[in-house]
Amino acid sequence: MLSCQTTNEIVNLTFSKEFLSVPELIRFIEILRIKELISKSQVTQDDIIKLDEDLKASWWNKNKDRFLTKIE
Repeated sequence: MLSCQTTNEIVNLTFSKEFLSVPELIRFIEILRIKELISKSQVTQDDIIKLDEDLKASWWNKNKDRFLTKIE
C-alpha cells in the first residue's frame, strides 16, 4: 500500500511498514531533514567550496604521514 496526499503546504505519505526497513526509513527521514535544512541555509556555493577545501587540507595534514611512509 502506498498513498500520497498533497496540499499547498503539506505532503502526506502513507505506506505499509513492509515497504521500508527501519534503517531505510531512518535514512529517508534524514534525507528529508537535510533537504529542509539546506533550503533554509544562507550558505553560498563559494562557502561550500571553501569548507570542502579546508576539510580536505585538514584530513591530509592528519593522515599524510601514514600514506607517505608507505611510498618511501
